[in-house]
Amino acid sequence: MQRRNRGSVLLGALMVVWNVGSAMAAPPAPGTAPIVPRPLATGFSTIEQRYVYAPPDKGRLEIPLALGTGAPNEVFIQEPVMCQEQARAKVTIDYDKAANTVRVRGKFHKSLPYRMSYTRPVDVSTPYNQFPVSVTNGKWQIWIVGRMLFESTFYYDALTLQLIGNEADFPAGPPPNSIPVPVPTIQMLCTPMFEGNPQGDASIDTTYRYDQMLDMLGSGGTYVAFLPYNLCKPDEYGPYYINGGLHPSRAMNFDQILASIWEGTGMAISTSLEPDPKPGFLDGRDNTMIGWGGSYPAQIPSGYSVQPISGLIQTMTSCQTHIEPKFPPAYFNICGG
Repeated sequence: MQRRNRGSVLLGALMVVWNVGSAMAAPPAPGTAPIVPRPLATGFSTIEQRYVYAPPDKGRLEIPLALGTGAPNEVFIQEPVMCQEQARAKVTIDYDKAANTVRVRGKFHKSLPYRMSYTRPVDVSTPYNQFPVSVTNGKWQIWIVGRMLFESTFYYDALTLQLIGNEADFPAGPPPNSIPVPVPTIQMLCTPMFEGNPQGDASIDTTYRYDQMLDMLGSGGTYVAFLPYNLCKPDEYGPYYINGGLHPSRAMNFDQILASIWEGTGMAISTSLEPDPKPGFLDGRDNTMIGWGGSYPAQIPSGYSVQPISGLIQTMTSCQTHIEPKFPPAYFNICGG
């Protein structure tokens, strides 16, 4: 049994190589049949005559949360309070297009570490994104991972094949001497920070506009993709986040989240441990220290976790905060070797 989670966007690297190769290739041979894209799913069952998941315009999504839902090289937070038998965590989303509201409620019962501190052994910052090495007396945010694996354009330098940035970084148009490459991307948006009590109980209740979901800074959240930073160095592979928050014109609306559910990629919830106050370099995006998470409509059974590279659901054999292994090395280099 498999599901798509944030680790699934490792497909981005394959898409980068595929699309660059296609862009450099000759035109198709005469007589080659064009590829006709299949129609997108709508989520409506012609057998049951109803929307099987997530009715349009108005409804409720109930998402139980589990542990072990992150990406390679992220901190998987699995503290004793989270592993006890009575620990429960859940997010409920009530949406109403006519009222222009999306209400998000998180409920944690004896399951949320209180003012947790953690230090990574190494700095995982990249030339594109900075991350905290340490969090002291941290608080939490919930992330609504609403659009899954949509195509967003990234630019690589045509001479060096070094990653330059994402289309959202260049509102005036593509940078000069660049190769545009569509890459599977996700869009995510945070709640305000919150914390619970020393017993592990916590709750948060926040509301967004249905037609334009903005965070507390007024931004549209962030885009995230996993891809190589240089196409000639495929082992330099990791996440790319839009810094500073997306322009409000790029904000999600809830119809896009419903479309993601109906088309089969779903949506997800994640929680992150954050420094308080958050440094400016984390505006609009998360710290990669991940606690509870879940997905919709696919759900993770209690007592199971998700292997972030393969996507396989597996029994949890231990419960301990740890750093998930990195992506495996590449087998070949498109520049030779």
